[in-house]
Amino acid sequence: IEPDSLPNLSTNRGDPRCGNPATVAAYTEGIAYAIRSIASATRSVTIYLDAGHGGWLGWKNNMQDFVKTIRGLGVAQHLRGFATNVAGYQALGEICPEYDWCLPSQQHSG
Repeated sequence: IEPDSLPNLSTNRGDPRCGNPATVAAYTEGIAYAIRSIASATRSVTIYLDAGHGGWLGWKNNMQDFVKTIRGLGVAQHLRGFATNVAGYQALGEICPEYDWCLPSQQHSG
């Protein structure tokens, strides 16, 4: 399941387009609903959830917030694991030149 929104909640809650209560509720309730619906429809499906990429969740505070968000969904028992580098790609072994360079809210030239 690739919502691209759950990692975004962990890095951009300060942005009113991402962190407002209606958006947060839509993402968290919608993803939980999708996971429960798929899991209840068949037991033969293996579900992996999008976990962004290192530019989003590569910092301890972002990862901790993401884990808290996932736990809050109440669907961990239905997940086999996580898929990364799905929506936003960051090359393996590529180091961000500055601590915040890979974050989606930053504008960079070059």
